[in-house]
Amino acid sequence: MKKKSKHIVIILLAAILLVACSKDKDSPAPEVPVKTLTPMPTIVSLVYSYGRTVVYTMDYNDSLQLTTIDISYKTDDGENALETEIHYNETGLISTINVGDVSNDLNFATTFDYDPNNDISDIEFMINGDVQPTMYEFDSDNHIYKLDGDLGNFPMGWGFDSDNQLTEMVISDNYFQLTSSGNEKGVFQNLDPQPALTIWYGLLFYLSPYELYFFHQKDLDRFETIDFYYDYGEKVRDGDGNLIAFKMIADDPLAGTISYTISYKEY
Repeated sequence: MKKKSKHIVIILLAAILLVACSKDKDSPAPEVPVKTLTPMPTIVSLVYSYGRTVVYTMDYNDSLQLTTIDISYKTDDGENALETEIHYNETGLISTINVGDVSNDLNFATTFDYDPNNDISDIEFMINGDVQPTMYEFDSDNHIYKLDGDLGNFPMGWGFDSDNQLTEMVISDNYFQLTSSGNEKGVFQNLDPQPALTIWYGLLFYLSPYELYFFHQKDLDRFETIDFYYDYGEKVRDGDGNLIAFKMIADDPLAGTISYTISYKEY
């Protein structure tokens, strides 16, 4: 009798296991979240109508923060290269940007400090380790940053809108203004806007400030000064609306055009 009872218990356990396995088979597999990929510009190529060429190659981290920019450009003296590393503090704000001028054995370092409101409180600019004397000023009401010093590109100033997108700038008393359409995507549509990035690029006085689209999220229409302007025209977009080609067309035909092509990578 005991032996028979033992067999019954074994049969019941086997039946329970079969039912459990059957339920496991019928249960849907847990859903694995699909990561949404974000297109970021990785190569920006420029060709000037008079022959100058520039190529910017960029990379990003998992937080979609810009981490490196390699710049190669041709001048009358041959080909030059700049290598840039961008570092962030624990809150995700740009702390230091280092630029190595490979061809000329120069190093440019720009350091940013911030106040409790995450506004830039000070800017330090160094060339080959030597701190350049500067005077920094920030108008928080109008989102205007000013920097003055002894270098030929000073005084400099940058004005931003409420979205931290550049609207105006001053380089050595030359005034520039940007107009955007607000209807389409700009080249850097998915890059978190930080004034530090635009200010740093303006400090590279021997590069034209417009070449990297001012790191703008918005669709630019015009870049103008008191004496001339460039229109952003002949825009080409891919199926997702990403700007992949355009031209900067000067109001003076003698100034020529600048042709851009942009490649994106999904991160």
